[in-house]
Amino acid sequence: MSAENYNPTRITLLAKLKNPDNHNAWLEFEKTYRSFILSLIIRMGINQEDAKDISQAVLTKVWQKIENFEYNQNKGKFHNWLAAMTRNTVRDFFRSKKNFITGRDSVEYKEHYIDIEKQVLPDIENLAREEWVLHITNLAWDNIKGDIYKTKRDVFKMVSQEIPNKEISKKLGISETSVRVYKAEVFEKMRIEITRLNRKLG
Repeated sequence: MSAENYNPTRITLLAKLKNPDNHNAWLEFEKTYRSFILSLIIRMGINQEDAKDISQAVLTKVWQKIENFEYNQNKGKFHNWLAAMTRNTVRDFFRSKKNFITGRDSVEYKEHYIDIEKQVLPDIENLAREEWVLHITNLAWDNIKGDIYKTKRDVFKMVSQEIPNKEISKKLGISETSVRVYKAEVFEKMRIEITRLNRKLG
C-alpha cells in the first residue's frame, strides 16, 4: 500500500486548509479538532469561559500558520503539533490577560498561571496523548453506533461503566454468553475504527 493511499484523507484535508477560501475544509477541521483542543485546555485547569476563548485563539493561529505547515509522519503526530500550539496560546493568553487584572484578583490569577506553567505545560505531550485517546474513542463510537443494533449498544455502554457480565445479562434479559459475544464484536469494530481514525486524523 502506497503512502498516498495509506492516509489520503488527512493529507487531502491539510492540503485543502492551505486555501483560506475553502470554508468547507475549515468546517470539517473545526468539527474534528475543536473539542480535542477545548478538552485539552480544560484539562490544564482553566475555566470553561477562558478555555473557549483560548480554543478559538488556537484555531485562529492554525488558520494563520497552516499554509506553512508540512505534514511529516516521521516528525510526530498532527495532534502533537496542535498541542504545542495550544500550549503556546495558553502562555500568551495568561501573560496578556494578567496586565488587565488588578488587586487581589491579580495575585490569585498570577499564582494560578505560575502553577499551570510549572506543573501542567511541561507535561503537555502526556496530557495531549491522554486527551487524544478519549477524543478518538468518542469519535469512533459516534461513527459506528448507528450500525450496531440497540442490545449491542447497551452491552457496550454497560461494559464501559464496568458493570459485570452477569449483571448486564440480568438487566438486558440475555445470556452471559451473548454478553461476551456482543462485547467482543463491538470492541473489534471499535478497534478497527480507532485505528482508521488515528491514521486519518492523528
